[in-house]
Amino acid sequence: MALAVTGLTVAAAVFAPDMTKSSGDASAASGTAPSQKPASLPEGWKPWRTDLRVETEGPPLVYQQSGCVPDNGRTLYCGGNGFTIAKVDAATGRVLWRWGTRPQAARPIGVRDGIAYAYKASEDGHRWVVALNAATKRQRWEQRINGSAPAQLFRGGVLTLSPDGNQLVAYGTSGERLWQSPAPQGTYCEPTVLGGEPYGLCSPVTSNGLATEGPYELLRFDASDGKQHELTTLPKKTLTIGAATGKPLFLIPQTAKEVYDSGYERPYTSMLRVDPSTGEAKRIPLRRPVLGEPSLLHGVVYFVRANGTVTAVSADSGRELWQRSTETESLSAPVLSRRYGQLYFSNRFGRLLALNVDDGTEAWRTAALDNPGTAAQDTEPRVVLVQDAIVGTAGDTAFSVRPDRPSARPPS
Repeated sequence: MALAVTGLTVAAAVFAPDMTKSSGDASAASGTAPSQKPASLPEGWKPWRTDLRVETEGPPLVYQQSGCVPDNGRTLYCGGNGFTIAKVDAATGRVLWRWGTRPQAARPIGVRDGIAYAYKASEDGHRWVVALNAATKRQRWEQRINGSAPAQLFRGGVLTLSPDGNQLVAYGTSGERLWQSPAPQGTYCEPTVLGGEPYGLCSPVTSNGLATEGPYELLRFDASDGKQHELTTLPKKTLTIGAATGKPLFLIPQTAKEVYDSGYERPYTSMLRVDPSTGEAKRIPLRRPVLGEPSLLHGVVYFVRANGTVTAVSADSGRELWQRSTETESLSAPVLSRRYGQLYFSNRFGRLLALNVDDGTEAWRTAALDNPGTAAQDTEPRVVLVQDAIVGTAGDTAFSVRPDRPSARPPS
């Protein structure tokens, strides 16, 4: 395959204040955060912008979630178009190395103990998990995995589904097989990690071998040897959102008719918390049906709708804490700054938004990026923190600002 390569470019980011008033707060309208404690930033940090696209022939082989994963407060590992994984200096946006030449468009699985984990795929549909030395980008090992199930890091290694879908398999840092555990016959089991522990979410398959939307059998595996524990059965269309105080937490939707009546957005009516030791399930009703993509952060579930509405719900009681219409569409999942007590979002065009975590009021917002790339309409935005520095991805672009001066421009 012919390959035309251009370098990943780094440019100074320009973040002009957004003069659109949306909250009545002067600081929000000006794009400047109110006076507060200075941010803790990677050494030598300045606002930056980096292009995460290398020209190649052919469409991406893998369509996963885009974006970067942070490591050690100094570096990022990013997916992009035209390569598999890139290591980026979180202070400057400079690309330290890039690995892989096949177009992937897949966020790395994660980084742990000096090893960066990513996916590799072939045109014939085969898929591998690949482990790279994070310092040198040298490949340490690879293992073939299922073509559709995710690989996830847990406290003992990386959890995968075998290529034939019959076994959940855990690999150690050297690529050795730690253990394998059979999927119940006639089911498809998605590897799931909750609270750092390995689980399987298993649903029946159709006569064509396709996974159904439940009901799901929740399995827990001992991290040391893979011993399997059947915990409970979850209703159809249940959504996994994480673990609260070490207990798996799920969302239960309304019926199919109610989904249809709401315009195909799935309303959630309750949460289900499962004791990982006993399998006891506690249903937590919500005061009213809630819409949006959920994220669990420090005991609160934040629901984000495509129209920019954000709803905060207590993971413990199900009580609605607040709801806010941000008037900013296509928001990412939030990230929480405990130092500033704020939630940060990015949208598809690189606009950043900060909401106060206590009541959802707007703290500040920035203008959109100038030309974030051709993938902006098709790529989900993402935002992460490296220390206090905010790193967003939109389209083919990664960029970074500081939360106490979100609209600050770098020296020209």
